[in-house]
Amino acid sequence: MKIREKKRVIMMMVVVGIMLIIMVVLAAFAAELRSENNKLITKNEAIQGEVDTLSVKIKTSNSIEHIESVAKNKFGMVYPTSDQRIYITSKDKPQGNFAAVIREQAYQ
Repeated sequence: MKIREKKRVIMMMVVVGIMLIIMVVLAAFAAELRSENNKLITKNEAIQGEVDTLSVKIKTSNSIEHIESVAKNKFGMVYPTSDQRIYITSKDKPQGNFAAVIREQAYQ
């Protein structure tokens, strides 16, 4: 082999070596990105679970049944009886049981 051919072969080997090193570095970088992405996906799923749980809690806390239960049990509130109401005019007085009217309107 001539010196020129030897130089050419060595240069090709160096170029191929550099390309292989670059491929290894890029593969390592891609693996690191995949690992970080998987961690973020796991964290996102955990946070989504918390959001779903809080959404359910909000819906149950805002329900008429829950509000009525808290009013009765925690604050001791009860629906007024007919002798506990005062009306400004006779037009304001509802027909029938006042508590039943309130419940009916609340559950519509």
